[in-house]
Amino acid sequence: MPNAASARATRPQRRSPFGRALRIGLAFAGFVLWWAWHRGVMRCDDHPVAERFAALLQGLGTTFVKLGQHLSLRADLLPDTAQQALARLQDHVGAFPSEQAQLAVESAFGRPCSQLFARFDLAPLAAASVAQIHRAALPDGTEVIVKIRRPGAAEAVESDMRILRVIATVAQAMLPPLRRWGLVAIVDEIAGNLRLEMDLAREARFVRRFADAWRGSPDVDIPDVIDGLCASSVMVQRFSSGVRIDAVAAPEREACASRLVDSYVTQFFEHGLFHGDPHPGNLFVMTDGRICFHDFGIVGRLDRRLRGALTAFALAFVEQDADWVVDAWLDLGLVGAQVERRAFLPVVQSLLADCAERPLRDWSLPAALGRLVAAGRSQAVRLPTDLLVLTRTMLLLEGTVRALAPAFSIFETLSRHAAAGSLRQAPQPEASKRLAFEMGSAARDLPALVAQRLHGALARQHLFEIAIVPDARLQEGVDRASRRVALALVTLGLYIASSLLMQHAVGPQWGGMPLLALAGYALAIRFTFSIARGRALR
Repeated sequence: MPNAASARATRPQRRSPFGRALRIGLAFAGFVLWWAWHRGVMRCDDHPVAERFAALLQGLGTTFVKLGQHLSLRADLLPDTAQQALARLQDHVGAFPSEQAQLAVESAFGRPCSQLFARFDLAPLAAASVAQIHRAALPDGTEVIVKIRRPGAAEAVESDMRILRVIATVAQAMLPPLRRWGLVAIVDEIAGNLRLEMDLAREARFVRRFADAWRGSPDVDIPDVIDGLCASSVMVQRFSSGVRIDAVAAPEREACASRLVDSYVTQFFEHGLFHGDPHPGNLFVMTDGRICFHDFGIVGRLDRRLRGALTAFALAFVEQDADWVVDAWLDLGLVGAQVERRAFLPVVQSLLADCAERPLRDWSLPAALGRLVAAGRSQAVRLPTDLLVLTRTMLLLEGTVRALAPAFSIFETLSRHAAAGSLRQAPQPEASKRLAFEMGSAARDLPALVAQRLHGALARQHLFEIAIVPDARLQEGVDRASRRVALALVTLGLYIASSLLMQHAVGPQWGGMPLLALAGYALAIRFTFSIARGRALR
């Protein structure tokens, strides 16, 4: 165990907040002046702005490298060239001393490393800006890895992001054209994401969720975390052997690509929770062929609404239905004060025309998303965080799969799974696929919606209030109320029965849809209008 003197010697040195703020402020001011000179004085528009900005972030250190990597996700803000320049940013940092690593472990768990582990390798297995990894063994002999957050990293990120927020606030005040971009809100969002990425306890919770979801799978392996050995700064996880996915033998590559894509289809459309960083360094192949996922610092979520919209988008793209593509795109949840449908339709028509000239294996869903995002920049359209993570994940997945097996059609596989997962029935005639999809979606939500509407309609009509009036009128009121109650119950039953018939495709069909379900819906809608107008069958 290191002594007090070595502990003091290996603690990260504190930075002067004023000096750091001055350095960051001067760096950004210099970039703005450089940009204004080239654009305004020299009137030169072909200077490498993106590369210059990336170099600025690289020079400011770890926090700003992470900032650039997060900005590279913002397809709704930056053009492709800028995203690519920022995505190339790498953390050029060395390993921190093993004494610091041991101190961090002991501080997190309150016990010496000698009690926690039978063996703790001093030489790190890997090192990055956020954390480094050491190999170890538990007292029972279980081989594990110990992920340790870099000392002072969380504090440095908090300090740097506060400084950057001040700079963004001043920039927006001095340069009104920048206000439309919402710089302060962007800084706050990225600061929140970096804060989450620094929390290893949160990552451990995600690892456990993925491990539980894939436990016993013949295709996927998730090394689980060790109970009682996870904290915000340290995470202990089962060690897994294997080779990087880009190092597998050529005959096995297509099978690996297929398993990888299938696993992401399951994550997207069934689990609603997906690993957000599928580059080759985070994907290993076990000796039995299973895909092993590492690094759950970035995880995306897709709720039921987003999963349905994504399914619709993939199906519409395969069907080459421009109107449906636009509708599904807008359903994905764009954020903007004035999102106009007509701004996207020409882009989609051009995109589908380009795809029609190429084989299906050359189609790219991330590229399609990127073109639609670019079309929305003129309207200041923003994408929700989960959709940004999804777009980046699909781009990385596509790059990994194409490097692994260039002939493998990721889009064809994704579309096939999307169709099977959403329709759950035999293939439909071409003309009926959208209607069947929309009817299937409506069937799941309709009973609850109709029940709510009927409740409101009956309450407004005071259905259960019967006035005490002389004989003939009293009898007429009772009869009318009874008929309306009976009709409401029959209508609700028709909606529920029709929805069940639609979901299970019962009885004769027309255009791929059950005739009994369609007839039931038609009759139920007719009764609904009767109830809403205060009439009942006589």
